[in-house]
Amino acid sequence: MKLPIILSLSAVLFVPVGHVNAVDYTSEIRPILNKKCYKCHSGPRAKGKLRMDSTDSFADRIGGNNPVIIPGNPANSLLTIKAGLPRTDGDSMPPPPARARGAEGMTSVELNLVKQWIAEGAKFSANDPDPSPSTSTPTTTDAPAELLSWTNTQGVSLKASLVAVNATHVKLRKEDGSEFVYPLASLNAASQEQAMKLATP
Repeated sequence: MKLPIILSLSAVLFVPVGHVNAVDYTSEIRPILNKKCYKCHSGPRAKGKLRMDSTDSFADRIGGNNPVIIPGNPANSLLTIKAGLPRTDGDSMPPPPARARGAEGMTSVELNLVKQWIAEGAKFSANDPDPSPSTSTPTTTDAPAELLSWTNTQGVSLKASLVAVNATHVKLRKEDGSEFVYPLASLNAASQEQAMKLATP
C-alpha cells in the first residue's frame, strides 16, 4: 500500500524545470534586490562592478566567465553564497560595515526565493529559453540508454536514462520515453557523480 504514495510524492517533488510555480523576476526577485542590494550595486559606480539595477549589466554576470550567478546552481552561485553567510563574516553581503550603517541582508524567505529563481535558470522573463544541455554545449552520453536510479536532494527517486548533461543540468528520459531537463544542483551528490561519470568519454 505504500508504493502508490511514494510514486505520487515522486511526481510532485522530482519535476522538470519550469513546470511548477516558476519564480517571476519582475514581481518577486527584483523587489528583493532593490531593497537589499541596489544600495551598493547600482549605477555606474556599483561595487565590484556588479550593477543589478540594469538588466543588461546584471545579465552579463549571470553565467559566462565571471559569474555571480550560475543558472541552475544556487549552491555555487556567489550571490547566494555571500547572502547566506553569517552577518559577522567579512565576506557576507551586505558586509558588516554596511550593516552597521543600516543595510539589511536577505531574510531566509527572500534568500530561498532567490535560490529557487537561480535553480530555475535565473531567467528575467518567462519567454527566456530554459537553460538546458541543448543550449550550452551538451555532453551526450555514449552509454546505452540504461534505466538508472536518480535521487534529488529531497530524497525522492525515479528511474530514468541519462540523455545529456552540462555544467548545470541533466536531461533524463523516463520509462515512458518522455524527456525532461533537471537542475544538476537539485540532484544528491551520488546522482551528480553518476551523471558526470556517464558523461566522461
